[in-house]
Amino acid sequence: MNNNFLGFVILGCLVFLSGCATPARVEQMVVSGTPSQRIAATPLRNNVAVHDVTGGQETNPMWKSNVGSSEFSKALEESLRTVGLLAANRQAGSHTLTVHLQNVDQPFMGLDMTVTAAVNYIVAERATGKEVFNRTVAVPYTAKFGDSLLGVERLKLANEGAIRTNISQLIEELFRLKIDNVSINGSSSTDTTQSNEDKLKELKRLNDAGLISKDVYLERQNAILR
Repeated sequence: MNNNFLGFVILGCLVFLSGCATPARVEQMVVSGTPSQRIAATPLRNNVAVHDVTGGQETNPMWKSNVGSSEFSKALEESLRTVGLLAANRQAGSHTLTVHLQNVDQPFMGLDMTVTAAVNYIVAERATGKEVFNRTVAVPYTAKFGDSLLGVERLKLANEGAIRTNISQLIEELFRLKIDNVSINGSSSTDTTQSNEDKLKELKRLNDAGLISKDVYLERQNAILR
């Protein structure tokens, strides 16, 4: 009887220490940016529309915290809005941003928990479908034992930090990106010699390789054929 009671006590303590897993919080993944970014001159200012965010996973409360596509999308849009890059809506702006969360490398357990998020970002001209940026960003973030005594909470903090750091690096690279001023109708300060046939072939290659969603493929295809 005493052994059974002790077993229940130990089980109760384990449940208390582990807790239930909860999803990554949007506000904890948002990047505030820097004062210089908010005023920096760039053709992308107020011109980046988040088109699609995929690859996220919903959280199972009985297992572990994850980052959902919806939460990631909201955090990304708010971050871009904060630094002045986000377009007025998803149909506005000269460029689209397509995002795929390729992998979130999480530890099974540990005192300090390091999570690495690998995210592919594609920025393309809305009118032509021409890619001006295609890069996979993979950066780690470590939540220390002192940040939370609960393992599931530390993992959530590490998830949030990994996405926040990832978005921060994306924003830095977008501000460093050298591109022409492009209007929504596709006019540019320089002419492109790439034919529509070449553009369609490249677009098909990206679609066949699974690098863009079907919706993105059709939108860019229609833009090229106009």
